[in-house]
Amino acid sequence: MSWKKRIVFLIVFSSMAAYSEEDKSQSLKKNQSSVSDNLAHVLWHVMKSYEGEYDFQELVSTLSKLNEKRIKDKSLDKCYSSLLEALEKKASEKAASNLQMANSFLQKLEATPGINEVVKHKLYYKVIQPGKGESISSFAHSPLISFKEKTLSGEVLSEYTAGIRIPLSETISGLQKGLIGIKVGEKREIFIHPDLAYGEFPKPESNSLVVIEVTLLSL
Repeated sequence: MSWKKRIVFLIVFSSMAAYSEEDKSQSLKKNQSSVSDNLAHVLWHVMKSYEGEYDFQELVSTLSKLNEKRIKDKSLDKCYSSLLEALEKKASEKAASNLQMANSFLQKLEATPGINEVVKHKLYYKVIQPGKGESISSFAHSPLISFKEKTLSGEVLSEYTAGIRIPLSETISGLQKGLIGIKVGEKREIFIHPDLAYGEFPKPESNSLVVIEVTLLSL
């Protein structure tokens, strides 16, 4: 092979090798970008499940410190146990706060005109629209009702506007007791202490007071 042919071969080979390396580098970067993008979405979904449980600015600050090695990394096992401990502590504090809020609200409600007491400190209702038909006299009824269940802040937990037939024996005790005496066509707003609602069950949060607007459509 002549020296001219050797030079041409080396130039072509070098160009192909350079292109190949560049192509591999671009492919690697593209895959890294794809992994990073997907990982970001996974992390974001995890973060959303803990929304309201963490300080976003603190989280970003800690990530920055970890990236710059200004703080020592923890093992995943230690992170998991610390996270669960912190979440349990926060949930316990929130439950206590919710119970205090429920007691305080019902105590003030007692002195409000138009409020009817069913169970002292625990269960009250007001008539929004009077009824004229038959009334519920026991927990044995399975009345047709429409209702909206919500929190003190107005967040809707469940709602049936078209009507649903519910055996009272299968409902929370606050709704059972709160519907005794209601007449067909009557609409009530019932205020239920967590002890007569969902207690420590997180609906929406542990020890939450529940408000139910209910209309008796038929017995």
